[in-house]
Amino acid sequence: MPPQTPTQALSDSARTIWERLETYLLRLPILTRVVILLIAVIHMLEVCGFGMLDWFALDVGKMDLGQMHRLNTYPLVHLGLLHALLNALALTPLLERFEREVGTLKTLLLVLGPLVTFPGGLYVGIEIFLLGAYDSVAGASALVFTLMANEAVKTFLERPTYNIAGYGIPSWMAPIFWLVAISILVPRASILGHFCGLIIGYLYACHYLRLIEPSENILGKVESKLNFLLRRVPFYISLENRIEMSHMELLPTSVGSRTQSAPRGPTPAPVESGSGFAAAGPGRVLGS
Repeated sequence: MPPQTPTQALSDSARTIWERLETYLLRLPILTRVVILLIAVIHMLEVCGFGMLDWFALDVGKMDLGQMHRLNTYPLVHLGLLHALLNALALTPLLERFEREVGTLKTLLLVLGPLVTFPGGLYVGIEIFLLGAYDSVAGASALVFTLMANEAVKTFLERPTYNIAGYGIPSWMAPIFWLVAISILVPRASILGHFCGLIIGYLYACHYLRLIEPSENILGKVESKLNFLLRRVPFYISLENRIEMSHMELLPTSVGSRTQSAPRGPTPAPVESGSGFAAAGPGRVLGS
């Protein structure tokens, strides 16, 4: 058999990468699919002039009892196509791993609750009471950093340090590296938004927020009662079908599970667009 030419080898490599990516995307759990789809749809509506940023961004100056929905909706709106694309690329593997570990229903309740509202609430509180500022932010990167911090703590339990240039660097500090790197590469990024996401992620991973987690006993009963319906939902991860993931790779690279699974691609750093890429609209890029 004649040796492959460089062109043939490159073509085969590209085909293999595409097949692995296709397999990975086809296995995404249902909630991860829905979140990424919502980001895409809401961005399209914003481009079409529906003013989604005005409705959904975390605008500190507009916060009152009638605007509390912004604490849940800010991760879905973005300031431009590049902003939305990079956030979606960073969020997909992290949210997919989290959903497989805790189940779809529990992930839904956590994302609708503390993993999104707590970083948003912390951001609003710091802006108003400490900084006296009223900046508006948008983007899913606060959730990205929350999930990254959760992953970093789990990695630390399996691999406490990384050996870099002869120095032992604690593995739980990996998200802090990305926080600093992004703040340097994208000076207009909302560093405070990143920081709030990290704080909540570390608190959750260290079990300080577990008292507000939904009870798995209750969730199990709910799933049992709705089993006739949930079993018809494609790619739904029930509590019984959760899998324990391995966390031995340098964040934010996604890794395989201890059970057999499809290959995973790398998680890009949540670098987001600056003003040069963003569409016209209020606020700053959250987490870029």
